[in-house]
Amino acid sequence: MPLNPFFVQDQLPATSQAAIREFNDRYLAVLAASKPSGWADTLGEMIPTDRPEVTFPINQLRTQYKRTEGESGFKKLLESSFDVKTEEFDDGYEAKLRDLLLKVFAYRNWQKAPERLVLAEEQHRHNQIAIILDGSGTRGGAVGSANDPGGVGRTCVDGVDFFSPSHPVNMGDSSVTMKTTGSATWSNYQSSAKNVLGSLASGNTGTFAIDYLQAEVTSMQNGVPDENGILLGADPDTIVIPNDYAEPLRIGLANSRMLANIQVNSNQAVGAAALDNPYVGRFNVVAAKEFTQASGSTADWYLIDSKLIRAGISPWLSLRETVPQSLALRVFDESTDYFKNTGNIKMSSHIWYGFSLVLPHAIRRIKGPTR
Repeated sequence: MPLNPFFVQDQLPATSQAAIREFNDRYLAVLAASKPSGWADTLGEMIPTDRPEVTFPINQLRTQYKRTEGESGFKKLLESSFDVKTEEFDDGYEAKLRDLLLKVFAYRNWQKAPERLVLAEEQHRHNQIAIILDGSGTRGGAVGSANDPGGVGRTCVDGVDFFSPSHPVNMGDSSVTMKTTGSATWSNYQSSAKNVLGSLASGNTGTFAIDYLQAEVTSMQNGVPDENGILLGADPDTIVIPNDYAEPLRIGLANSRMLANIQVNSNQAVGAAALDNPYVGRFNVVAAKEFTQASGSTADWYLIDSKLIRAGISPWLSLRETVPQSLALRVFDESTDYFKNTGNIKMSSHIWYGFSLVLPHAIRRIKGPTR
């Protein structure tokens, strides 16, 4: 019996070129088979491009019929736009050629590397969208810093912060107001801290209630206008929440019965009673493990209408630039100076991405409790 029962000679490559060729083939096969998944891909857009910068126009056609009186009515086509630039990111693997030719375990790890690169690219999209959406570290830092505030500090296409209490109803015509309120602005941001688990909860523990959730759902339903000032019909069906609040929220929403305070009048409560939960099966709860859970951060949460997103009103996008294969996957084999100096071969994967927040209509951010 051989000393290493896992050693099989024909599992090992004969040359470095064979190892690199298999790495390259596996990388392309895994990349071709991978499908966008996860909240950053399904709740936003992933757009391929062959250019390093893309301009996205936003039309404000304001189409609305009126009674014909005299001459036909016309209006100018109004358009805003924003630019997204791609940046280069990279990662890779290297290995001693001797190990790949003689050690089965080293070669097996080399074979797994292409799949890890594809998974790392998907995770990279989620990490970057989480930063521009939710921020990183404690709130109040500068954009792009270690304490990036996310969408509350990034200007969107309408000229105000992406999460703001003062979005213009129409980006090109300040005279347009909401039909329900008469206001020329609308909000997709609740800056007062509200726990997604309700007023009876403390942090991510305690008794679940729907009072805060119901208030914010109602605000979104009655506060998002179209370009004419008519309610857009936003009706959130998804809650994106930091990972540490996800399971308590799922359990709370799944319960058919819940506790709620019974009010005698506006000043007096007589205790709690069990009530039916009207939100059973209503929401898709998405745990964003990329959101910060650091001490001092806030557990902000997001209401999203996935139906509006499917209709084209995307809150964010990932722009992926397609480059030649020689740039995307770089090979350092036996012919390179690197191998001659080290005895190692290596493969370097390079990707080009741009990330941007887009339209604020399908998403609402609610400030959560401080951890």
